[in-house]
Amino acid sequence: MTTRPAIDTSDYPYLQDNYAPVLDECAFDEGEGGLRVEGTIPANLTGAFMRNGPNIAWQPNHYVYPADGDGMIHAVYFKDGRVHYRNRWVRTAGFQVEEKLGRSCYGSVGKIYMPDEETLAAGGPASPLKNLANTNIVWHGGKLMALWEAGNAYALNSDLSTVGEWDYDGALKPGDGLTAHPKICGRTGELITCTQRWDAPFYTLRIMDKSGKQIREKIVDMPDRAIMHDLQICGDYVVIFYPPAFTNLEAGMTGGDPFIWNGDQATRICAIPRNGGEPIWFEKSTFFSWHFTNGFQSGDKLYVDYVWMATPPFGLDPNSGKESQLRNMHRMTLDLKTGAVTDEKLGATYCEFGRADDRLCGLPYRYGFAAASSASEWDGPNHGYSGVIRYDMDSGDAAFYDYGEGVNAGEPVHIPNPDSEKEEDGYLMAYVTDPKQGAFLSILSAGDIERGPLAKIFIPSRVPNGFHANWMQGLTL
Repeated sequence: MTTRPAIDTSDYPYLQDNYAPVLDECAFDEGEGGLRVEGTIPANLTGAFMRNGPNIAWQPNHYVYPADGDGMIHAVYFKDGRVHYRNRWVRTAGFQVEEKLGRSCYGSVGKIYMPDEETLAAGGPASPLKNLANTNIVWHGGKLMALWEAGNAYALNSDLSTVGEWDYDGALKPGDGLTAHPKICGRTGELITCTQRWDAPFYTLRIMDKSGKQIREKIVDMPDRAIMHDLQICGDYVVIFYPPAFTNLEAGMTGGDPFIWNGDQATRICAIPRNGGEPIWFEKSTFFSWHFTNGFQSGDKLYVDYVWMATPPFGLDPNSGKESQLRNMHRMTLDLKTGAVTDEKLGATYCEFGRADDRLCGLPYRYGFAAASSASEWDGPNHGYSGVIRYDMDSGDAAFYDYGEGVNAGEPVHIPNPDSEKEEDGYLMAYVTDPKQGAFLSILSAGDIERGPLAKIFIPSRVPNGFHANWMQGLTL
C-alpha cells in the first residue's frame, strides 16, 4: 500500500465529499478484511472492470473539476467466480516528476502557467498542461490504455503498472492531442479515434485496425479549435458535434477565462465518411454535449443518440463548482440526402454517461443506459447520479433503478453475457458509493434493472467519483 501526505481540499468545491482524493494504493482479495460479496457473481464472467478518473496525489496549486487530477484506475478482476480489486495511479511523466519533488508542479485548466525551473530541471514536461491520463481506460489491439483529452495514451500492464506513452508506432506526432473517447466498431473491430492540436484548428480522424495499426488518417479543416469531447460511429460514417465552445490557452495563461462559449451561434454537426470521403456538414440550433450513447445508419439517414445540454458547464465560473445544466437523452436524425436535421428528446430524466452494448457500437441496437437521477433541479456543487436508467430505443419505454438518497452511482457499463448475443442477457456494472454502506461495484441485469443488484462487491477503501469505465474481456492478473 502506498500512502500520500494529507491534502487540504477545503478551497475546492469539486474536491469535497466523494470527489475528495483517495491517497492510498490498495489491493484486496475476496474474504475477511478484503472484498465482501453480497448476492451472486455471474460465474461465466472472466475479465476486468476498470474505471479511470481524476485523483490528485499532492496538494494542488489549483483545481477545477472535472478537468484536473492525476489519473487513477480502479479495477475489479473476475475469474472462476472470484474477484480481486486494486487501484493505481497512472504514472505519467508529470506524475513522476511531482513524485520526485514531492509537490504539485503544474496548474489547472482554470489557472494555467508554465512549470518552474526546478520542475524542468527534474525532467518535467515543458508544457503548461500535463498529460493527466485521467479520463478513460480502453483495451484494444492487445494494449491497455489510459486516455486523456489532449495527449498520447499511456500503456499499462494488466496489473495497472505503467508502461509509458504510446504513440501508435509514430502515427501520432508531438503536439497531437488524442481524444479520450475512441469507439471500437462492432462490425470490424476497428478503433475510431481523432486528434486535435493546440497550434492548428483542424481535426484529424484516425482509424486503427483491430491489431492497433493506423490504417487511415483524414484531416478535416475547421474554423477554430472547438471543444469536441466525443465522437460516434454511425455505420459508414463518424459523427462529431462542433459546438460554439472553444479554448483559449493564451487567455488562460494571462489570468483570463480559458473557455469561450458563443451561445448566439448555431451548433454544427459533421458526418465524416469512414472511407476517407469528404465530410458532410449540418447545422442545428445551439446546444452542447459531452457524450454519445450510440449511433447507426439506415439508408441515407444517420441516427445519433446522445446526452443534450443547453450550455456547457464552463458557461459559468469554472472555479465556482456550480453546474445547473439540464442533461437529457436525445436522438438526432441526419438526412444525408436532404441535409435535414431532426432532434427528439427521449425523456425528462436528468442523465449522463450514456452507454450501450459495445458489440453493437455503430450498429442498430435496442437498449441505451445512463447514470441518472430523479432530482428535478441541479445547482451544484457536486451534482450526482443516484441510479441508472435504461431506454428502450424501439418502444420508447424507460426503466429506472434508484440506489437511494445520497448515493452516487457512476457510469453504467454493459457487460455482454458470454453465452448470449442478446443485449438484455448482459449485465450492467458501475461503482456506487452509499454513505451508509460504503463503496461497492454493482452488478445489475441489463434486461431487468428494476430488480436491483444481482451482486454487490463491497470495497474496504473508498472509490471516489470518476469518469469512464470499460469491461476488459478475458483480461486477468
